[in-house]
Amino acid sequence: MKKPLFSFLILSMLSFQLLHAQTEIKFSPIALLATIGAISVEHGFNDDFGMEADVYFAGGGGALIVSAKYYFNPKEGLDRFHAGIYTGIIPEAGAGIGFLAGTKIVSQKNILFEIGLGVGRTFEGGFLPYAKLHIGYRFGGR
Repeated sequence: MKKPLFSFLILSMLSFQLLHAQTEIKFSPIALLATIGAISVEHGFNDDFGMEADVYFAGGGGALIVSAKYYFNPKEGLDRFHAGIYTGIIPEAGAGIGFLAGTKIVSQKNILFEIGLGVGRTFEGGFLPYAKLHIGYRFGGR
């Protein structure tokens, strides 16, 4: 009887923390025009640092990119100019690592607009692109 109660309390505390954490869900309307799906989820650990996962899918393939971003002088946490590193895998190009920079604007209603560019190399010596033009919504946080 004690184990289920303890498990319930732990899960309740974790879900409470996640509900109050700053998390953003974004998509690319430009990619949709080219019949490519582009979805991103970014989680903020504090006002200056966030981790993001981008999933791109089209036809029979896709790509996964994971990035770490540092926000310089944010106003509302995870906004304005940022720079970071990313690692990803694209089936045609392979896996690799690179650097990125971008900016994000967040409205009073938590609607956001983000643009970013980056350059990277695959471990085989090829090019690993990074480009985004996303809109989305911020949950939790400020």
